Amino acid sequence: MASKSALRTDLFKQKIDSLRKAMKREGLSGLLFYSAGQLSLLEVNAVLWISGVLPMGPHTAVLLRDRGEATMVINLSWDLGRVKETTWIEDVRVVDRFIGGMSDILRQQGVQGDLGIVGWAFMPAAVYQGLEGIPDVRLKPADKLLSSLARFPGEEALGAVEQAAEIADAGFSAVLEKAKLGMAEHELAAEVEYAMRSLGAEDNFGMVTASEHNHCTHPPADRKIQVGDIIIAEITPAVDGHFIQLCRTVVMGPISPLLREKFTIMEEAMGKSLERVRPGSKVGAVSQAMNQVFSAYGYEKYCRPPYMRVRGHGLGFWSMPFSEIVDENEAVIEEGMCFVVHPNQYLPETGYLMLGDTVWVEDKGYRRLTQTPMKLFTIEI
Repeated sequence: MASKSALRTDLFKQKIDSLRKAMKREGLSGLLFYSAGQLSLLEVNAVLWISGVLPMGPHTAVLLRDRGEATMVINLSWDLGRVKETTWIEDVRVVDRFIGGMSDILRQQGVQGDLGIVGWAFMPAAVYQGLEGIPDVRLKPADKLLSSLARFPGEEALGAVEQAAEIADAGFSAVLEKAKLGMAEHELAAEVEYAMRSLGAEDNFGMVTASEHNHCTHPPADRKIQVGDIIIAEITPAVDGHFIQLCRTVVMGPISPLLREKFTIMEEAMGKSLERVRPGSKVGAVSQAMNQVFSAYGYEKYCRPPYMRVRGHGLGFWSMPFSEIVDENEAVIEEGMCFVVHPNQYLPETGYLMLGDTVWVEDKGYRRLTQTPMKLFTIEI
């Protein structure tokens, strides 16, 4: 059985082979993968995808030449050890001035002509303009090239994905354990953040909101938690740049018969939509299944803006053929995809409720990555 390191090397070799073919097809002398050090919940981080290293600092890049050789450039000298231990790239350099350093490297390595920029959409204008001034090089946006290749997480990501799922479960457990009457929303959000960071989360796109009638999810504010509040939690930790999302609803105190009745609709919508998550099924069918359930109970108008927009979405590296789960999406679900399914819904009687999970598509269906039960939770007071 091949070792993890051998598997990882082989997977990156496959990426390089695909990129070399793309460069030849596009007439590129090289590809420059760029990151400004920010992670996006919905987009691929170009440097992380090609190098295997979570970028830190204001400017990180990988120069891939048409023969397959690569050079990685970082800003932070103290980060050199971590980068070298993590990446397959042997030539790693620290540069203080990014534009000047890249100019020297391109000249030393004889890169001339068309240079594809991967990460162009996130590149600051000043950086692009600086690179434009380098002699003998013509910049070409190449983000579409990455989108065509970075379709699924890849086996090298599975460990990080599963770790992120465990951390998401721990984040929601913190909601149940730490929520108290009189606590501000932002204080509860801080407890969730602490629980996940202490377990290794490097980022979190989190929304924790409490109200007797939530109109939408939003960043936590100063509102104090009260008896009867409905807490909606959207928890999205990241490990090695891979995000997992978990959406749940909690009640402070007893659950009213009305709320229990309406949440049963949420559970039905979730179950019906998950039945459509299988290879060969269209993405739009997942959304349609949800909306059919809500429409059957008289909430058809609440399945559209301004009440509801999407029924799930991709997560960074994942599901690149489609970013949003909506009725009109004709993309076909394939084995190896990973995305969020969430019938989060505003209902006029109860307000906005949440229920959602990240799923991994397997040969005969799907696997939920988190272990938190799909139900309405209550906190005794």
